[in-house]
Amino acid sequence: MSGLGMGLLRKTVAEVDTWIHRLDGRTKFLFFLWISGFAYLFCDYAVTAFFLAVCLVLAAYARVLRPIGLTLLVIVVPWIAVNAVILGLPFGFPWNETVIFEFELFGMRIPVYYEGLSWAVTWPLRIGVTISAAMLFFLTTNQARLIATLIKLKVPFRFIYMVIATLQMIPMLMDEANTIYQAQVSRGLRTDVGLLKRALHYFALMVPLTLSTLYKVQVRAIALESRGFSAPVKKTLLHKTDFDKADYMFFAAMALATIGLLYIYFTYGFSPIAHMRYYIAG
Repeated sequence: MSGLGMGLLRKTVAEVDTWIHRLDGRTKFLFFLWISGFAYLFCDYAVTAFFLAVCLVLAAYARVLRPIGLTLLVIVVPWIAVNAVILGLPFGFPWNETVIFEFELFGMRIPVYYEGLSWAVTWPLRIGVTISAAMLFFLTTNQARLIATLIKLKVPFRFIYMVIATLQMIPMLMDEANTIYQAQVSRGLRTDVGLLKRALHYFALMVPLTLSTLYKVQVRAIALESRGFSAPVKKTLLHKTDFDKADYMFFAAMALATIGLLYIYFTYGFSPIAHMRYYIAG
C-alpha cells in the first residue's frame, strides 16, 4: 500500500475543530452526493473546475487539503495528461473539429483540437470532484460520528461494523507485518538479493502474520460478544446526531446553489462556458 494510502488510514480525521468537522455526517454525505451529481450533470470543464475549487476551499478550511491535493495529483493530473495526448490529437476523438494550435513533429504539422482537449480535461475533473468530496466527508468525520451517521441512514449494523473494522485493522496489520519483517531481518533474512528471491523471502512473513491475524480476530470476536454485539436490543450512540444551526445553514446554501445551477442548466445548457457538444446525441 502506498505511503499516501497508509497516511489516510492511520490518521483519518484532522485534529482540529472547525465548523466543517462539527457538521453532522449526513450533511457532509449529502454534500458529497449533491456536488458529484452536478459535476456529472454539467459537461463543461470550467463549471467542473469550479466545483472542484469549492471542494478544495472547504478542504483548506478544514485543514485536510494536503491529503486531498496529493490524491488528486496522483490520480487526476496524470489522467488529464494521458487523455490530452490521446483525445486532443487527430484520430483520437472522432468529433474533433476546432484546431487550437499546431506543432511540428518529424516534419509533419500535427493539429491539437479543442473538442478532444475539452473532454480530456472534463472527465478527470469530474472524478476529482467526487474524490475530493468523498475524502472531505471521510477526513472530517471521526469513526464514532461515522457510525452514528450510518445508523441514521438505516445501514445494517453488521455492515457498519465491517466498514469500521476494515479501517481499524488495515493499519494494524501493516504495523504487524513491518514488525515481523524487521524480526526476520534480525534473524538473517537477506534483503540484498534479486527480485525473485526477495519475493520468495516474503513467504517467511505469511505464516506468522496469518497466525497473528487469526489471534487478533479471535480476541476481537470475544470482546464483541462480551459486550453484547449480537444482543437483540437497540444500539445506543456515543455522539449526538441531530442537525443543528450550522447544518441548516449549509442546507440553505446548497438549496440556493441548486436553484442557481438549475437555472443555468435550463437556460444556457449543460455546457454554458465551454460550449461543448453532446456528441452521443449528435
